[in-house]
Amino acid sequence: MFFIQDAIKFPDLVHALKMEPDRGFPQAASAHDTFWDFISLMPESMHMVMWAMSDRTLPRSLRMMDGFGVHSFRMVNASGESTFVKFHWRAALGVQSMVWDEAVRTAGADPDFHRRDLWDAIQSGDFPEWELSVQLFTEEEAQEFPFDHLDPTKLIPEELVPLLPIGRMVLDRMPDNFFAETEQVAFCPANIVPGIDFSNDPLLQGRLFSYQDTQLLRLGSPNFHQLPINLARCPVNNNQRDGRMQMQVPTGRVNYEPNSLGGRSPKEMAAGFRTFPEAQPYSSSNSKGRIRSESFADHFSQATMFYRSQSATEQSHIVSALIFELSKVETPEIRCRVVGCLHQIDEDLAVRVSNGLGLTGVPQTLESPAGIIEYPTFCSLQLINERQRTLRGRCVGIMISDGSDALLLDTVRSEIQHAGASTRIVAPRIGETKLSNGVQIVTDGQLAGHPSVFFDAIVVLLTVEAATFLTRDASATSFVRDAYTHLKAIAVDIGGQILMDAAGCEVDESVVKLCEADADSIRQFLSAAETRLWSREPAIRSMP
Repeated sequence: MFFIQDAIKFPDLVHALKMEPDRGFPQAASAHDTFWDFISLMPESMHMVMWAMSDRTLPRSLRMMDGFGVHSFRMVNASGESTFVKFHWRAALGVQSMVWDEAVRTAGADPDFHRRDLWDAIQSGDFPEWELSVQLFTEEEAQEFPFDHLDPTKLIPEELVPLLPIGRMVLDRMPDNFFAETEQVAFCPANIVPGIDFSNDPLLQGRLFSYQDTQLLRLGSPNFHQLPINLARCPVNNNQRDGRMQMQVPTGRVNYEPNSLGGRSPKEMAAGFRTFPEAQPYSSSNSKGRIRSESFADHFSQATMFYRSQSATEQSHIVSALIFELSKVETPEIRCRVVGCLHQIDEDLAVRVSNGLGLTGVPQTLESPAGIIEYPTFCSLQLINERQRTLRGRCVGIMISDGSDALLLDTVRSEIQHAGASTRIVAPRIGETKLSNGVQIVTDGQLAGHPSVFFDAIVVLLTVEAATFLTRDASATSFVRDAYTHLKAIAVDIGGQILMDAAGCEVDESVVKLCEADADSIRQFLSAAETRLWSREPAIRSMP
């Protein structure tokens, strides 16, 4: 779904989100007055705000994000019959997220973390993949929905209309040149293939106009479709001849149709674009107006559905995110208005945010709208309880030092890689490290430059002497402490346990002691590394 129902409000949304014009900051952040001022006065945005404040916006990797088409389109078959469709991209690795502190530290340690992650995955042959699925439903079925599917601030729960897989997308190479192949891409929802038609979604109708206009301005020419990255894979023949940056040399006397002078000049296809012959209701005055349907008036029911469908941990993360964002807002009246909107979503949510902001009572700045829908909770909207338990696509960091157990290191690396994850060796210094058997191995990174936020789980294999020395190294203690506070699985040998004790980390079910090359303890670690230990979180940070 999206923030707004009316395309004409998109410039306002963007202007509110951008840096404030009188001070030039904040950049790339929504935690400021103008954004939340706009949101507090646009209650239709509250469903999207719940998503934006959830764990889904802290992805562990771009390879672990889903994509949504937002709008309803139509599919029209050769007989002219129509079916509504919504498009979804589902990550093959499942959706995974970071915790807030981890995301902040990752951005500081490597602002290019996500691009580097894509590069490493593609270069290693572990190609990122998404499944294309559709939700199909008829006009009659749409009329039975408790919401208007043409409202772009609403979603169709998977439990109501299941997802049907129809294809996949695999990224098997990086761009050869980012400017040519990404900066000059000209996406446009008006570009469709025969068999797909548009719906009356008002936001979609606005985008059909605005994206074409955007590309004309951004790329400076009506011939942007001739750039190699935008060029059709099969030949296209039309009567477009002129305009700046014409890169072809069209021949012939005519550039119009019909004509009697052109011979084999382009002609309209008989089986081209088909518009579904939808019956159009008219008002008694037979006039047209830019008027929102009454079916778009319910702004809170699906926001409530989303929030209440989350696990208790995910709800706490949403509360924390809202408190963080609104604590940056300087104008008290704006904070109060937003909390008033939250009261319409869930009273407990509003109370928790209000308490976190130090507000007296819960502001109720809005009248509860009529027609609130009581949705059931939907497990498909959760992340934590719906996560895939797998190590595929994950990366495990292994800290070593001179003298680390060579057999244990080799066994652990082999088992991790067999489970589908990659490994990175981190040491106090870059270059070669001598193991217990005298073999020199080249490390992948130096400890300070490769903090544990880069990894999904960690293994610490140290001699007692090295561990004792590293207890005085902030990078080493932070390596294990951060992994612990970010709820990750940790495996340690005797030396690793010394470093854990120095970092103040307690033993729990996701902290595994490795007994030489014992297969059972390694399997226990691999099982713990498939997910995060969410039950650890209340013990290490306050939960609002």
